Amino acid sequence: MTATDRQRTFDIGNCQVILLGTIKGLVSEGLLVRETYEGFRPEMLCLHISREEIRGLKAVVNGKIKNTFLSTTEKIYAREMSRFGEVQVPPPSLVEACRISLKDKIPLVPLDMDDGSFSKQYTELIGGTTLVRQSLRLKRINRRKFRSDTPEGLAIEWDRSINRFRGFRRLEEKREENMASGIRSVCNGHSRVLAVLEYERMSGIISHLTV
Repeated sequence: MTATDRQRTFDIGNCQVILLGTIKGLVSEGLLVRETYEGFRPEMLCLHISREEIRGLKAVVNGKIKNTFLSTTEKIYAREMSRFGEVQVPPPSLVEACRISLKDKIPLVPLDMDDGSFSKQYTELIGGTTLVRQSLRLKRINRRKFRSDTPEGLAIEWDRSINRFRGFRRLEEKREENMASGIRSVCNGHSRVLAVLEYERMSGIISHLTV
């Protein structure tokens, strides 16, 4: 998958689905979601987050939550990504999708595992030794030089750094499989579906959809 592959269209049964790969945090991604939505007018909007995260997103958009906590690692990501434009939290791509949903009464469908399923997979795939190694790696990430010259490239480079250890890679693969299954399920009974995804998860999701 190249850095220019931000949008892919598939026919799943009688449904046309657009997969839109977005870059977490960039303000400009909100406009990308808006333009894609207006050009396609889907019946359903799918997001790369869990049902619990969708509830939190709606609370932010409705003004019920004012402040969003960022971990040290997330702050480093925001600093690196700000080379390519203004960065905001929550991700503007998700905020715009939520606003569209509320205004046009388009259902928002979570594609990621719920908290319980994620915790189960996390416990099964990531052992204590891996957690210690990951903690040490994250402490050093502030000193790493990220050299990508596009936001897409940085998203991939960052993802590879964060998920270097096998357990974390397997967890992301499980997420991708779950999202692909969710997309197939939503397409059943609908004719147009827009899935707003993380750019770095696109290739994995597509691989499951094309099996």
